[in-house]
Amino acid sequence: MDEIKLVIAEDEPVARQAMARLFDLETDIEVVGEAENGEAAIDLARRTLPDVILMDIRMPKLDGIKATQLIKQETPNIAIVILTIYDDDTNVFQAIKAGAIGYILKDSPIDNALQAVRAAYRGEGIMHPAVAGRVMREFARLHNERSTDLEMFADLTDREREILKLIAQGKRNCQIAESLFISEKTVKNHVSNILFKLQANDRTEAALYATKHGLVE
Repeated sequence: MDEIKLVIAEDEPVARQAMARLFDLETDIEVVGEAENGEAAIDLARRTLPDVILMDIRMPKLDGIKATQLIKQETPNIAIVILTIYDDDTNVFQAIKAGAIGYILKDSPIDNALQAVRAAYRGEGIMHPAVAGRVMREFARLHNERSTDLEMFADLTDREREILKLIAQGKRNCQIAESLFISEKTVKNHVSNILFKLQANDRTEAALYATKHGLVE
């Protein structure tokens, strides 16, 4: 079996060095680099092309979430496992969205960390049960929220969506009419329909709502 090339990104030097020593005792794992911040992690990822990165979320210069996102954009085949603390659900959720394959708690036994690294190498995700349930509930909540949003936006016609995008760009009715080659009165009618369907008080609220929920940039 080939050795798993591992990078450890952790800003606490004592913890980082202790992990490196423990991982180096394993015959199937080679620690190819240690990073004290997110920027160093990205640099090591580029230079060493590891199989797995053990990434702390909270680091100086560049946090683990942003570092994960940038590394996965450049080198998607690098598996990233997040190191976190018990009550950091929100950041864990963001890191998984950024491309992390799993996460473990910082105070987990070394056997758990070894299991997570080996699983990540195989393309399998490890989620610590202490926080996995809450993260999964957050995914479910956002999914349900997104489904509701899509149902509401589904009521809009193609023309209304087109006008809503222009509203979100700050266009006035006369500008919208000119760009779509329709009358200003027609635009006003469409805007009224949009506000009614989205239950928005005014065009600004409609634009903000559409932007927040991803209908427009």
